[in-house]
Amino acid sequence: MNERPSSTGLEGENAALPQRAAEQEDARAKLEALCSVIPMFVAFIDRDGILQEAVPTLIITAEMARQGRNTRMGAVVRDDHLERCIAVIRESLANRTILRVEYPIMMGQDELWCEATCKPFTNDTVLWVAHDITAQRQLAHTQAELRDSQEQVIRAQQAALRELSTPLVPLAEGVVAMPLIGTLDSARAQQAMEKLLDGIVQHQFHTAIVDVTGVRNVDAESADALLRIARAARLLGAQLMLTGINPDTAQTLVELGVDLTGITTRSTLQSGIAHALARAGARPATPASAAPTSAARARRDPQGS
Repeated sequence: MNERPSSTGLEGENAALPQRAAEQEDARAKLEALCSVIPMFVAFIDRDGILQEAVPTLIITAEMARQGRNTRMGAVVRDDHLERCIAVIRESLANRTILRVEYPIMMGQDELWCEATCKPFTNDTVLWVAHDITAQRQLAHTQAELRDSQEQVIRAQQAALRELSTPLVPLAEGVVAMPLIGTLDSARAQQAMEKLLDGIVQHQFHTAIVDVTGVRNVDAESADALLRIARAARLLGAQLMLTGINPDTAQTLVELGVDLTGITTRSTLQSGIAHALARAGARPATPASAAPTSAARARRDPQGS
């Protein structure tokens, strides 16, 4: 048998209705107050991108919320991102997951970028909460441009340093010196080799002095690099001389079993230069500006002898 509620129970429930209504009204008022200070777009949207209801917030008035009902997201979302937003809504509904998406909207002539959080609300609608991220995107873009500019400056500085750290110093006709300073790693060795070989071809140097006085920690890698430079120079018909070999460097080369056959070595750059000039019978090249003019020669030798 079905039991009917007693009159006493109905009277109790009826008496509680005003209290419940007051509590609901209080909760609604608090929610509206909260939403009124949120700088976000809050709405309920169906799986086809139709706005079912918008919540008045700091940036959406009650009138705008009413006018927006039953409008499609495409009214403000840029066309090339509309399908992406709808796909996110449907994926959120299908998997019952919270997803996020960034998209641009057009506000008159201005383009704004938003980031939305999409959460399933019913079987066919989602809660869509979006906020403006235009400033953050512009800042990120500016920072990226700044990083690119800094990297270009750094690359230019590194190129300049590499140029300065591997100078070619012509000493006499056919004789050149290349002082190396710092660490001779594979990249640095390749750069030094290319510069030396270009100089040998361009200026027809027959003797190249590579000075390692300023090279820190001659190890297996740097020793192998020096040997490769020597072999490459010989292929172009130039003789390589290695200077700046101190006792520690000599001991390291011996321990590594480096074969310096065919490479002349000297302890100092000065002794290497003297040896190279004596062997070649060369004299230091005289700058063009210092060469005597024909008039000066005539004054020194009036007989023309």
